[in-house]
Amino acid sequence: MSVNREYGLDAIHAIALSSTERLHHWLGGRWSLLFSHPEDFASHGFEADRWVSCLSEELEQLDLAVVASGGSYRRSWVSHVGGRFIPFHEVDELLPGDWHVNPYEHFVTILDADMRARRTIVYAAGTAVPSPIDLAQTAAGLRARGQSRQLAAFCRASSSPRARASRP
Repeated sequence: MSVNREYGLDAIHAIALSSTERLHHWLGGRWSLLFSHPEDFASHGFEADRWVSCLSEELEQLDLAVVASGGSYRRSWVSHVGGRFIPFHEVDELLPGDWHVNPYEHFVTILDADMRARRTIVYAAGTAVPSPIDLAQTAAGLRARGQSRQLAAFCRASSSPRARASRP
């Protein structure tokens, strides 16, 4: 009987990772939307399939992932768009500062590639909320602004003699 040592190491490594590290690995450097109560954003009725299809295309185009707190609801829109559910107690690790999840508090957080909260929208249950497509476009805008700042810092005019000689 042979033993696949690579499989054994992968299994041990996966067990040793914290839940946040596993989520970070799953995200693979993508920005994400973290929903505390994803059912608040669900579409119902005969248009629901079309809505999920449009949302899935938008998320893929913008290279964003969806993360939701709670149990794994197989029929939820989060599962249909390729999202992942995480337990409530793991959400605390992703929130800024000393803010902890209150099960009665509804929010959406935009997480960057390093899983830092970039923007959090807190809302009361039963109030009008922006669509996940609008939230995805907001996240993409935040990501683009961050990248343009990085590029601007990288492309600043240099005061070296060589750079001065190449300027018109």
